Amino acid sequence: MARRLLWSKIGVSTISLIVMLVIGSGCVSDQQIREHREAAEAAMKAAQTAAARVEAAAERVEAAADRAEAAAARSERTAEKCERIFQQGLRK
Repeated sequence: MARRLLWSKIGVSTISLIVMLVIGSGCVSDQQIREHREAAEAAMKAAQTAAARVEAAAERVEAAADRAEAAAARSERTAEKCERIFQQGLRK
C-alpha cells in the first residue's frame, strides 16, 4: 500500500512539474507567467492534500483489516470451542 502512495505522489509531482513547464513555455507576458505559476501551485497543493487524504484512508483501511483479522481469529476459536462442546454432548 505504501508503494502505491509513493508512486501516486511521484506521479502527481511529475504531472504538476510537466504542467508548470508547459504553461511556463507558452506564456508571453510576466503577468500570465505569474497567473499560471499560481494556478500550478494551487494545483500542487490540491494534489498534496488529496495524497494526504489517500494516505489517511489507507491507514484506516489497514486498521480495519487488522480488526477483521482479529475478529476472524476469535470466530475460529469460538467455532473450535463449539465443536468440542458438540463432541462432548455426543459422547454423553
